[in-house]
Amino acid sequence: MDGIRILLVEDNPGDVRLLRELLRDGAPEAGFALAHCADLGSGLATACTPPPAVVLLDLGLPDSQGLDTLREMRRRLPDVPIVVLSGETDESLALRAVQEGAEDFLLKQDLTPRLLVRTLRYSIERHELKDQLQYLATHDPLTGAFNRRYFNSSVESELARSVRYRHPIGFLMVDVDRFKGINDRHGHRVGDEILKAVAAYLTSQLRSVDLVVRYGGDEFLLVLPETNGEADEVARRIRKESVELADAHPALDAPITLSVGASHWDPASTRPIEDVLAEADDRMYEDKRRRIETTGDEGGGR
Repeated sequence: MDGIRILLVEDNPGDVRLLRELLRDGAPEAGFALAHCADLGSGLATACTPPPAVVLLDLGLPDSQGLDTLREMRRRLPDVPIVVLSGETDESLALRAVQEGAEDFLLKQDLTPRLLVRTLRYSIERHELKDQLQYLATHDPLTGAFNRRYFNSSVESELARSVRYRHPIGFLMVDVDRFKGINDRHGHRVGDEILKAVAAYLTSQLRSVDLVVRYGGDEFLLVLPETNGEADEVARRIRKESVELADAHPALDAPITLSVGASHWDPASTRPIEDVLAEADDRMYEDKRRRIETTGDEGGGR
């Protein structure tokens, strides 16, 4: 825990001195960098430049009281573990604090150097582990794109947001041409490299609010919020510039190309999202058939 930055938000000067002493006695070699603020407002301002590794938070502050203090800190620092400090021996408060997202709940009167340092260390490690598990649950481990499970769990909230703001959502189905042939001729290791390169390429072509989903095998789904006809333009750009992926692997004897199909969901309609995705899939295969007809390229992606 060398050089770990801790933000202490505590308005009692005596408790601040005590915590400094406990940290010094509990881990004299750790070199903690302790930043102190006496109220929530200044704590939130300090927390952003740069974010601390962990927050020690008193719930009773001059400008905020109780669990509202924790909620606001969690809202502003969702990726930082928070350890609550309290002088109240209230088990129900401790339970609610953990349910609201605190990593731990410490009673000031029970603190020892060892307990404090161990709690900070475990809170940081536990928070990092939860982040890793969350990433694995929502992302494809090979390409780093979102996985289909994440899309299935989040699409309803995306549709609800679309209805609320009356903005259509564009969808693109993207398939890697000749992918089965690439695997057969060059092996799955090269195929994996191609998929990673395609995912990175697709991400580079989109906005930060758009999603790249590995939908299955060599097929990717792109989710474009607040778009309508623009989805067709994005499809043309991806299709046109996909030849740049020819350098993705030196063993390839032909450029990598992508077949793309576009559709959009209109919040004013009652059309099921499954139909919209099926339309994008059908158009993607139409794009693939046109290429075969005009170039003779056996571009089957599977």
